[in-house]
Amino acid sequence: MKVNLTYTNLRLVLTILLSNAACFISWAQSTGTISGTVKSGTIAVEFVNVYLTLESDSSQIVSGEITDSLGNFTLNNLPFASYTLNFQMVGYVKKQLPLSLSSARSLIDMGEIQMQEDDQLLSGVEVTAMREMIQKTEEGFVVSASDNLTQIGGTAADLLRNMPGVLVGSDGGITLRGKSPLTLINGRVSGITGVDRSAQLDRIPASSIDRIEIINNPSAKYDADAEGGVINIILKKNEDEGTNGALAVGAGVGDRYRLNFSTLLNHKTDKWNFGLAYDNWYTTRTRSVKGDRINYELADDYYLTQRRFDERLIFYQNAKVTVDHQINEKNSLSMEALFAFPGEDNSETLTNNSQTSEGNFSGRNLRHSNEIRRSRALDFSLRYSKRFDDPEKSLLFTLSNTFGNDRENTDISSQNLSEQDDPQSDIFLQRTHLYQKTNLFNLGGDYIQPLGSKGLLETGYKGIIRYLNADYERANQENGEFVIDSLNTNIFIFNEQIHAVYAQYSGFIGSEQQARWKYNVGLRAEQVWNTGETPDGSTDFRNDYFNLFPSASISFFTPKQNSLKLSYGRRINRPGLGQLSPFTDITDSLNQRSGNPYLKPELIHSMDLTYDYNISRLSLSLSSFYRIRNNAIFPFTTLDENGVAFTQPMNFGNARTYGAELIATYSPFPFWNLNFSFSAFEQLIEENESTVELLVQQTSWYSKLINNFSLSPTSKLQLIANYTSPTAIPQGESVAVYFIDLGFQQNIWKGKGRLGLTVTDIFDTQEYGFITSDDNFDFSRVFKLDTRAVMLTLGYTFGGSFREKLMENRFRND
Repeated sequence: MKVNLTYTNLRLVLTILLSNAACFISWAQSTGTISGTVKSGTIAVEFVNVYLTLESDSSQIVSGEITDSLGNFTLNNLPFASYTLNFQMVGYVKKQLPLSLSSARSLIDMGEIQMQEDDQLLSGVEVTAMREMIQKTEEGFVVSASDNLTQIGGTAADLLRNMPGVLVGSDGGITLRGKSPLTLINGRVSGITGVDRSAQLDRIPASSIDRIEIINNPSAKYDADAEGGVINIILKKNEDEGTNGALAVGAGVGDRYRLNFSTLLNHKTDKWNFGLAYDNWYTTRTRSVKGDRINYELADDYYLTQRRFDERLIFYQNAKVTVDHQINEKNSLSMEALFAFPGEDNSETLTNNSQTSEGNFSGRNLRHSNEIRRSRALDFSLRYSKRFDDPEKSLLFTLSNTFGNDRENTDISSQNLSEQDDPQSDIFLQRTHLYQKTNLFNLGGDYIQPLGSKGLLETGYKGIIRYLNADYERANQENGEFVIDSLNTNIFIFNEQIHAVYAQYSGFIGSEQQARWKYNVGLRAEQVWNTGETPDGSTDFRNDYFNLFPSASISFFTPKQNSLKLSYGRRINRPGLGQLSPFTDITDSLNQRSGNPYLKPELIHSMDLTYDYNISRLSLSLSSFYRIRNNAIFPFTTLDENGVAFTQPMNFGNARTYGAELIATYSPFPFWNLNFSFSAFEQLIEENESTVELLVQQTSWYSKLINNFSLSPTSKLQLIANYTSPTAIPQGESVAVYFIDLGFQQNIWKGKGRLGLTVTDIFDTQEYGFITSDDNFDFSRVFKLDTRAVMLTLGYTFGGSFREKLMENRFRND
């Protein structure tokens, strides 16, 4: 049966969604849950408007959503009260059910709700309802991973490329408003993406992700090392009764092939929940690099032209085991084990051509690198939670540990060539290895205590212990044998402990359902000890420092629940292990990179002002932000007398950043929903002796447009356009980045299956690069990956109550 939504019902859908966003409160304040399945006879009914109104005021919509293709719905974070549960969809008779939530009945499963067809309305035009991809929260917003149709079959980094306000660089680095965020997996720092602070998100297949939560200006309860905000990646987990499962397989082609496979299996009883999951991602990617440099002080090597081609075989595998036990009504215990087995084989060919200042040939060099990487990581976590008679009071303990073992071996060959490409010397062979053993340990406890009827106190402890043992070796072939280069061979050992305690008070003025004011104030105290050393003493540092990190926010709500929020937080940006490592990467012998073990952390004051406005078909979120950074860290490149450009991060005094961000959601027609985001910011670097070679004023902006079309009750189409302007960076600017992605999804097999088609970078325009200069060089470098690809994905679910966790997800804050 195909039915139509009238304009009145469309407004109802939008009202539900916008009310949801405006009234959405933190998980600590949620008190009850209502769930169920809507059917007509034995057929599940999709796109039913399910909304909850107060029994005493039927005009007040408290919460609502739209049923999925299995007819399922879940309403979370509901205050205890008497309600009317409403079910409405064109083509069916409206249904209303009274119910009450209380401490004795806080989890209500309605079971099957039968709706009766309205024969008089079944002849309408085919226009369908749509769920919003992005849901606004008081701390930021939540993005459903499965609703991003264009990146099914990709990775977590691919998903984030199409998220509002998020910028992903050519190396996979993530920035929010120009700075790196703290990346969490299931709400905690996890070594599954690497022990470094900058997570390697290409290791996580997109098919394993349920949703992504983005927090722009986090409060004191979050780690202080979150200058750019927080990105929390929630992995899929099913908690439905009985035995449920799903699997998906995808295949595609760009310049080379792409394959991925995912499966979930779950069994739940009254007391136990067992889950298994497995994901893999296999692909061969190609990349070309064009580099052109002018060396002003080297007359014989004045012009340098570099052309590089990479072919990288990538294979990532992840497995997950979860066990949840409901000990009794108020105590529960959860265990989770994640296994990651990433690997890469990279074949890289680089040709260097040199010319004199008159344009005459002066030299040519062919360099080939064969890099083999293998990694293993085991992440184990325990979680204990206790509830009390007061539903807002809770106690939570978490513990996790990640063991990592990474091995990288590289064989490098170099040969000088004539202008006619004839060999001019014997092949020079080198080899390097980097073997790393890592450990990341987390221990935390959080306690929430209501204070009066309108206040909440949150307090807790968090401990993080990092360990890295990096063994780097470089060897050169001499007389047919490899001889270790003792000047470039070493072991770097890094140890770090971070211990933090926090307290935060939250409150509101007005009624809990329609507060006029909401506010919180918090303080986080962190003590850090870290050391780094090499056996030969070439690197030896110790940092012991204590910091206080206050935070505060205040929000004002209009009667229509539009809001204005002002927030402040003091944060820190600690150098990552890659930034501290003393080892030099010589894969490109003329462009070498190294860390700086003597970097100091950045200390930041951050302020945000956000205005949220909602009308019938339009939702706006407009933010302005301002940051002051001390000990600002930037990469800096120097050119030596041998024509080798060397880049490493350095501290450059103070920097100020101010800017604005707009996120707008609009539905021009019932079948069309679009989201537009725009972010622009200016960065001012304080001028001093250390910044004389930097651009002290940098402007950046980027925008994204996400179009979602509901073509029929069983199919949807998505078109996403991205544009990043040329962005000023120290010593130069990056090139513009722009691309368009397309995704299509079709329900099959009576809603139990999904068929998806994606085309990424339709016009093959996506590339990255930079143009930099100094007194003695100008350098342009552009990277082009095989970003244009076509991917076909097929998903299937089984189990009567399974909620399509592989290809359709819920907004839930578990």
